[in-house]
Amino acid sequence: MKNEIILWISSIIIVFLIGYVKNVTDSYYPVTGTFGIEGKKVSYKLDKVCFDKTSYKNIILSDLEGIKGKLIWKTDSRQQEKEYQKIEKGLECDISRLKPGRKIEYKVVLIYGERSFKIPKDGFITLTFWGNIPSGAKVLTFIFLYGGLLLSIRCLLELFNKNKNLKKYAVLNCSLLLILNSIIIPLRNSYKLGAINNYVPNVIDLIDPALLLILFLWIAGTIFFFYKKHIHPVLILITLVTVILFFFFK
Repeated sequence: MKNEIILWISSIIIVFLIGYVKNVTDSYYPVTGTFGIEGKKVSYKLDKVCFDKTSYKNIILSDLEGIKGKLIWKTDSRQQEKEYQKIEKGLECDISRLKPGRKIEYKVVLIYGERSFKIPKDGFITLTFWGNIPSGAKVLTFIFLYGGLLLSIRCLLELFNKNKNLKKYAVLNCSLLLILNSIIIPLRNSYKLGAINNYVPNVIDLIDPALLLILFLWIAGTIFFFYKKHIHPVLILITLVTVILFFFFK
């Protein structure tokens, strides 16, 4: 019992670390930073993806009085700009959302006195608009996605438990991944594409190739585990490939 607890805790820690690394290395991870003007902090976050219902809202946090700014963006080679509005703890500006899959390039220009600060200093940030995904779909995606990853890692750690529960955990993992790929991801992507009540999307747009490959790997691996031959190298390989493919999920 004590060994089981240790293995589960170890699995949770490993999954947490993998999730953290995925988030900070994701291509959609926002550009963030803080700099000082006359001893006051100015913090910003420039998003690369927007799931909001009506508009993309950008907020600059600062206690500095007299700071102003404008948001500059380009769509279809047409450049537009909009002034930031003063709020209690900084500045706020919004851009009306575009259709799912459409993109803009944008940057922020902050002005204080005769000084100006461009964020980023060179070029623009690309922002992709997607349909709003309900909280329920997000929660289910998180539970089944990380549940599958947790069970994958837990299967690997069964090597330290003489594979006593490997078959049971592998079958359970296949069940989670099957539900994730057949129901939850198609539902999530339907909202992401703005297809709900609008049109019927292509099947290829509703699935995630990386997650689907993970499912096939674990089904094949689980069948293989029942033959009790060369289990260790196969289990290590499947888990390693699972972690690698996990980083391709968007």
